[in-house]
Amino acid sequence: MNNFFRGVLVGVGIGLLIAPMRGEEMRRLLGERLQQLRDSLPENEQLNEYVQQVSHRVSQTASNVKEYARQAATRVRGTAEEPGGLAQKSAQDVSETARSLKPSTPS
Repeated sequence: MNNFFRGVLVGVGIGLLIAPMRGEEMRRLLGERLQQLRDSLPENEQLNEYVQQVSHRVSQTASNVKEYARQAATRVRGTAEEPGGLAQKSAQDVSETARSLKPSTPS
């Protein structure tokens, strides 16, 4: 990209050197074209409004991503707790089964 701009500058320089217009005419023409370019750019107010819109959308997207991350973390926690709960219930079932299979000892 840097080479592109260098090429543009060299081309402009060569064009100015071999231009058929006098310096005064060239400066006037360049001034007019620069003014046209300035007029075609958005006003500061429009630019500020656009920046605010983009900023709002970025912040909204960040909030959405945070919410998705929170939901994912909650699901992961729930999934991690589920096997623990199942293991505890299985251990209880095994204990109950073991107790029920023990022969009762007469007192």
